Amino acid sequence: KQWYQRRVAITAGKDDNECLDEPCSDAERCSNIEGSYICDCLDTFIRDPKSRECVCSDGFGAVEAECVDINECAGESPCGENEACFNTAGNHYCECDEGFERGKKGDCKDFTPTDCEVKPKNDNIQTMTGKKVQVRLVGEVKKTWRKFADITWLKNNELWDPQGDGKERFNGFTLRNFQAEDAAIYVGNIFIEMSEEENYKCSVSVTISLKEGSAAIDIENRENFASTQKIGKGLVIVCDVQLTNVDLDNANNPNNVNWYKVNQESGEDTKIEETDAVKINKAKGTYRLWFDSPQLDDSGTYKCEFNQEGVQASTDVSIVWA
Repeated sequence: KQWYQRRVAITAGKDDNECLDEPCSDAERCSNIEGSYICDCLDTFIRDPKSRECVCSDGFGAVEAECVDINECAGESPCGENEACFNTAGNHYCECDEGFERGKKGDCKDFTPTDCEVKPKNDNIQTMTGKKVQVRLVGEVKKTWRKFADITWLKNNELWDPQGDGKERFNGFTLRNFQAEDAAIYVGNIFIEMSEEENYKCSVSVTISLKEGSAAIDIENRENFASTQKIGKGLVIVCDVQLTNVDLDNANNPNNVNWYKVNQESGEDTKIEETDAVKINKAKGTYRLWFDSPQLDDSGTYKCEFNQEGVQASTDVSIVWA
């Protein structure tokens, strides 16, 4: 913002005040410094990086050494036919007049509401986190549709572009990885522009909601470990997991749960991996941690944890070998 004028102006050891000569422009203020002076832009002005002059920002004009907003809506409107102009600080925007809506080409038209015989294949979709959701419209195969129609989507009454969250097709859209924030009411406004005078509008609505998943987890044979276990004798911990609204890729995968040994002193959990002495599997609908020949230092607290599809639950059991 500052523009330095470099010049030595010291007479007989005394600084000359160059600002008395008014070296700066009308849009600048002069500040005297030792041996020189500074010209910096007045408030509301900015310095043009190319010309180095103090100018007003776009949408503003200089009036008596001050930048004031230019009302672009005054006089001849910069907006198109059937549009109203609204002035803002340094800018303006155009909106369709009441009763008109913006068409595919961006112009405001009077669309006649009609029943265009289009409806969603499923207007109430319930799904789970991470799933692919497909919204399909039926009844739009007529040649008239393909040639003259366009669709705009709203998500909870806010303009929404399906391309940002998934994939759009004229007859619907796809959400590839559904998340909680995708749960909403989606409205598709369909505009049919047959000609300058013949324009129609209809709409479809789809509600997509999230199925809340949950997991109930417990050690099925917990009572067996109430007493001290014998060193060297094989032992299995049985973890039962009951899921609601959770769709696993492979329900028989033993790695759907993780096993940990809990460090009581540090509070940190150590994940248990399979070895020759420790096995992990799933049998009879439950997850199992096997000890082939447990020793004294195997004593401790063991945790079974489920953590998938946004659902987390765990349980633990303490075992003492002696």
